[in-house]
Amino acid sequence: MDEGEPVCVTFTYHSDISGNLDSKISADSELLFCEMVQKARYGGVFNVEKDGCPVGNYVLGKTNEPPFEYYLKSGRYKNRTAAYRASKSIPKISKPYKSVWIEPLSINKGQFNVLILFLKPESAMRIIQAYSYLEGKQIKINTLGAASVCGECIAKPISCGIGASFGCKGSRKHSKYKNTEVPIGISFEMIDKIEEGLENTPDTWV
Repeated sequence: MDEGEPVCVTFTYHSDISGNLDSKISADSELLFCEMVQKARYGGVFNVEKDGCPVGNYVLGKTNEPPFEYYLKSGRYKNRTAAYRASKSIPKISKPYKSVWIEPLSINKGQFNVLILFLKPESAMRIIQAYSYLEGKQIKINTLGAASVCGECIAKPISCGIGASFGCKGSRKHSKYKNTEVPIGISFEMIDKIEEGLENTPDTWV
């Protein structure tokens, strides 16, 4: 990353939380999930149950209602059918949790669920090559330009190990990461494999 640092996202469950930790949970935040991630790049720390985005709350499993009405009113889709199809197609976390920690890598205690990086395309390509190094598998980028940071870079890596995204209108508008950056999410279990791939694949000269 050229600016800021990678962001760790950690889900905590009721069995993980002591009374002391529970007191540090904010019931919700007016910030969008992607905004909190962006602030964490530069030192911000959050521990919340819900965020201020109806799409984020659906993707992160805090509501079971797809954001159909929100998408319909947004003007991003031609009609009700398209809006409904879009709202049902975004990835979603299924395992219930108590809260989500969002913090920079430098202060994380060494355990997290997903690491989010904001990379220039060439650096993102290196991550993808590193992923493919061991088994030659492709990263399947399945996107509709929505639910980028929360869905494609959090929910998808939890189920598939890695998720790459081109961003979405909401995250680029509200969290304001650069047009030259693409977000990538990597699950904790995949980190060592990615590092091995980076160490053993050729550098790319641009």
